[in-house]
Amino acid sequence: MTVFIILMIAIITAVVIWLLMQPAHYEVVRSRVIQASPETVYGNVVDFEQWMHWSPWLLHEPEASLQLSPQSDVEGSWYQWQGQLIGSGKMTHRQLVENQSIEQTLETYAPMKSSSEVYWRFSNVAEGTEVTWGMRGKMPFLFRWMGKMMDQWMGKDYEIGLLKLAMLSGDMQHPLEIEFNGTVEVEPEHYIASHFVGSIDDMKQAMQIAYPKVMQAAEKHQMEISGAPLAIYHDFDMKTNRVICDIAIPVKQPKAVTDLITGSLLSEHYMRTTLRGDYRHLERAWHSALSHARMSKQKVQVGRPMLERYVSNPMETQGLDLVTVIDVPIKS
Repeated sequence: MTVFIILMIAIITAVVIWLLMQPAHYEVVRSRVIQASPETVYGNVVDFEQWMHWSPWLLHEPEASLQLSPQSDVEGSWYQWQGQLIGSGKMTHRQLVENQSIEQTLETYAPMKSSSEVYWRFSNVAEGTEVTWGMRGKMPFLFRWMGKMMDQWMGKDYEIGLLKLAMLSGDMQHPLEIEFNGTVEVEPEHYIASHFVGSIDDMKQAMQIAYPKVMQAAEKHQMEISGAPLAIYHDFDMKTNRVICDIAIPVKQPKAVTDLITGSLLSEHYMRTTLRGDYRHLERAWHSALSHARMSKQKVQVGRPMLERYVSNPMETQGLDLVTVIDVPIKS
């Protein structure tokens, strides 16, 4: 037996042992209190005809082909979809307890075959209805490594779906709309900025201090502002909660100012996503933007900055009038 064969056996054995140590089952679950009655919220979930109004996946491809069973809100009812971006699959009502719970079977056919159990719980609380939406399933042996990542991959989609479900049910506390604008080409831009390195939480406070400072510097030194304020993300690591970014104002001719930096953005192709709603939704919007790029088979330009453009003034606008544009650099 050659050294190569011994080495390959050792590697395969190590991989098998590692896979055996991974969880065979996965679960994704999210909850939200919706200011509406259990009857209203339950009705918008049990009736498959309503799913096109709140599904977080149909946001990516509203023109996907949809088919529904003759009755869409009884046990045995089903909802089937097929699209270029979102793949194909089928959801079936397995068990219904009116205004209390729904048990479903989810079958996906593309981009990969799988079967999962989906469940809903509706609890009457003082503020309205606490809705719990979950999915559980078993990973094929060779794909067990994906089990721990399911929550990261799908959790934000569930959060978006529950927010859209709240809106459909009449709860407009924290509305959001996410629109995918396709590919855009942006001309070179110059900017003056405050450079930030730190945690995501600290960045929020840093922006509140930095933007007025940068704006005042631009006005004081007579730099013509050429666009909406933006955040230029050079590094954004959710696992370590670390951000490196420039808190910037685009200007036509940047000038050196103490404690601030100047820089330029090259001409670039971006996948653009527009968020309408409070900044609390930005993390969800970024998740959707990157998911849409992946679904569209666009290759993200690694090493190029990602951009947040603040089109609306948060001091003057709120709700769906607050607009933020997200630009993800892609290979042209």
